[in-house]
Amino acid sequence: MSKTKLTINSNGSVKVEGDFEIVDSQGNVYGLQGRQVLGICRCGHSANKPFCDGSHRNNFEHDAKAFDLPPIKPRS
Repeated sequence: MSKTKLTINSNGSVKVEGDFEIVDSQGNVYGLQGRQVLGICRCGHSANKPFCDGSHRNNFEHDAKAFDLPPIKPRS
């Protein structure tokens, strides 16, 4: 099985590809109807949240550039 891939799109959504399921805060599964690629809204403008509907166009700017997070702090 290949890894699920998330792509942070500049000025847009998070593209999710692969074998995945999406659940709400209560653990209920969204019915994705077999989709293996979809966009998750990052801008907050979508009428179909958490999914992207393209409403970010001309309303959201973020130049997606990869970077390294700081090391995980040890728990005490």
